[in-house]
Amino acid sequence: MSRTEEILNQLDKCNADYVFPMLDNGYIYPAGAKLTAYRDSLRWVIVIEDIGFNYRGGGHNGICNCLHIFGNCLSYEPGTKDENFLSLTDDASNIPTFDEEEYFFLNPNCTHFTLRNKVLPLYLDRDLYKNSGISLEDETKINAFEFLRLLDLLHHDDLVATEREIRDRIPFDIPKIIELNDWFHPDVAGGELPSQNETFIQLAKVLETGHGEIYRPGNKPNTNWRNWPDGETL
Repeated sequence: MSRTEEILNQLDKCNADYVFPMLDNGYIYPAGAKLTAYRDSLRWVIVIEDIGFNYRGGGHNGICNCLHIFGNCLSYEPGTKDENFLSLTDDASNIPTFDEEEYFFLNPNCTHFTLRNKVLPLYLDRDLYKNSGISLEDETKINAFEFLRLLDLLHHDDLVATEREIRDRIPFDIPKIIELNDWFHPDVAGGELPSQNETFIQLAKVLETGHGEIYRPGNKPNTNWRNWPDGETL
């Protein structure tokens, strides 16, 4: 079996086991994504970050970055696990960021929140959302998923995993070969397999050969949350 076949087979198996990222997951409001790949002559790793809001978690507990990690050199099964969910936000004071009764809405009395240990002003200006292309569903309140989508626009680099967080989960010495903040992702809910998707076919060949120039996508990127309207519809 070639490395390309090995990679695509593993991704398909993880997809069948529901541990390959589905960007229109019915339980998650999508907000942002990132893909990073690593390889050397013997090893390969793909890390896909899926940033979103889980309504059932609510508030800060619902805001997370889920790392899906695949490869032939992992100390655990490929896919994801509880330790691969990164918490991103927290309160900055004794005034909670989210409404204490309706914890999926921002607290209008709060002024600041914490993003990855950075204290930032809480974004309550509705015009900021409108001007950023984010339509607010409620006439008076701001949803947590709308807030997270604005954060991804303004602070994407703070939402994605640090190199240290990734290296804690993969071999520390495997070289990085490619990094993508958008790509053409398969519609796995619609039945498309990773092995049928242009992005992952090309990435698998990059990881086999070490030639990054093989990645020349013909399809437009679709990882923006606007392309996955069925996210959090269950």
